Amino acid sequence: MKQMMSLGGFVFSLGQGTPYTGLQRTSDGGWRTITRYGQKPISQNTGQSLENISLTGTWFKAEGLDNLASLRTLQNQREPLVLADGYGNNLGLWTIKRLNEKQDRIIDDGTPITLSFTLELEEYAGENIT
Repeated sequence: MKQMMSLGGFVFSLGQGTPYTGLQRTSDGGWRTITRYGQKPISQNTGQSLENISLTGTWFKAEGLDNLASLRTLQNQREPLVLADGYGNNLGLWTIKRLNEKQDRIIDDGTPITLSFTLELEEYAGENIT
């Protein structure tokens, strides 16, 4: 079965009902603008910031609640997790910075019909990272 991405033991996959619909990856070149008195600022490379990835999607009903509970379990481990893309490329270790959910179209027992989510990941830099 094809997978879109995996984070720790959680697999994002259309076939498993855990797809994401959007991905945004942010990285910078490490350039900063340093202000100087009486003259133009100077550009200086102070090193790259950590990369960030944001995944968005919509899941449905109780399955969506279960999927979010699984992601929250990973988040509560408070450990870096291996991130791999759908081609099997290891993207390194990442941390879950934030998990947002929005429940809509709630039925009489409190179950949402739709659950929109945003998962924000940040590249992990241990002590041996340069």
